[in-house]
Amino acid sequence: MNLISSGLQAITPPVIALVSLPVAWESVALQRLGGPLKLDGVSTLLPGPPRPAGEIARQLVKLLGSLMSPTQANQGPAGARVPGGPSLYEHGMFHKGAKGAPDSYAFENSPAGVKFAAEHGYSSIDLDMQITKDGVPVNTHWSQPLKKDGFYDPEHKLKPDTKVSEMTFAEVSRLRNKDGQSKIHSMATMMAELKKHNLGGDLEAKDDPRFATPQMMGLIADLVRKNGVRANLKSIDRGERSDRILRQAQHQGFWVRTATGNGHQARNLGYGE
Repeated sequence: MNLISSGLQAITPPVIALVSLPVAWESVALQRLGGPLKLDGVSTLLPGPPRPAGEIARQLVKLLGSLMSPTQANQGPAGARVPGGPSLYEHGMFHKGAKGAPDSYAFENSPAGVKFAAEHGYSSIDLDMQITKDGVPVNTHWSQPLKKDGFYDPEHKLKPDTKVSEMTFAEVSRLRNKDGQSKIHSMATMMAELKKHNLGGDLEAKDDPRFATPQMMGLIADLVRKNGVRANLKSIDRGERSDRILRQAQHQGFWVRTATGNGHQARNLGYGE
């Protein structure tokens, strides 16, 4: 809101409302609301007779609030179930190290991995989730991909210990892998791949507190619903940190579980009440 309050009188209001959102947020938010011509309140912001700055500010706050709230999706309110559950494991979940596939998380989180899993009869695939600095959810296992799994920066601008959460989506997207085929994809891309191959997603939220926010978890739920795929959500048991993520995932409609790790066994928690 600081951007709006400081530049309100100098920038055209409709432009503020859209350019202040990351690209992934903008497209999903507009899709939820039925497209740019149906946005509630836009008619009061378009060029016309001068309006008091206070009135414009109130309209902007209302508009941005509707864009950013994941609970106002076309597909239903938060709590509407995302198709998933134990059936996603009926014929196995593809994971790193599966027989006949490259033994890397880079392959697991790639379109090639989705294709392999579908062709070999798996019900679902493990997809690891990280969040970029500018708020785009992507599928990659390691928080520091330049130190693991063969990723490198072709432009040699990023330090080896740079985390995904410290990179913009553009920086993450330019990373390449020494296997010659893998790169890091957005969740939007990978959900489309699941839809293409009729495969379920076992989505693992890594240790980023943004996964526990309604904005981020709502966006992820929207991506799943938009593509009409089945998906569960999981997180390694890290105590209250992961509990917050799983509670928010249940609130957004996911069937959830904890993943084996951090000295804990997996536990099925389900959809919640």
